[in-house]
Parts: sequence; structure tokens; C-alpha cells
Amino acid sequence: MPEASQIVYTKIDEAPALATHSLLPILKAFTKGSGIQLESWDISLTGRIIANFPEKLTDEQKVPDYLTMSSVLCEDPTANIIKLP
Repeated sequence: MPEASQIVYTKIDEAPALATHSLLPILKAFTKGSGIQLESWDISLTGRIIANFPEKLTDEQKVPDYLTMSSVLCEDPTANIIKLP
């Protein structure tokens, strides 16, 4: 059986963030019941700082370095990357 399809949705802190965040509910509605997993990754500056300086954080506050994970995903030949304008 093939792996389940997955969409990785990245959160950002740039000026078009409002437009980007408004697309997430549309994607959730569109993929509902399709078996496609929708996962959200925070690659904002704040998220990257939290991921790279976790020394004083509790385990619940720590987050993965999603930007590095994104760079690995970009090297996967089976991945489809869509960059919003």
C-alpha cells in the first residue's frame, strides 16, 4: 500500500502572511475526507529562533527546526513544492 499523501503548509511572518493564512482553511476543506494529511510547519523567524535556542525551554515549548526539515524535503525528487507569491 502506498504511503499516505501529505501536504506541508508553512507558516511565515512576512507581509503576505494574511493571504497565506487565509488559504489554510480552504485547503483543509478541500482535502477533508480525501486521505491527504495536512501538516503545518512554522518557518517564521520566531519559530526558527525557538527551534535553534531551546536551552531554557520546557519539553512542551520545544519545536523542531522546520526550515532545515524543509531543505531536506526540497531535495526529495518525489516532493512537489509550491511557493505562493
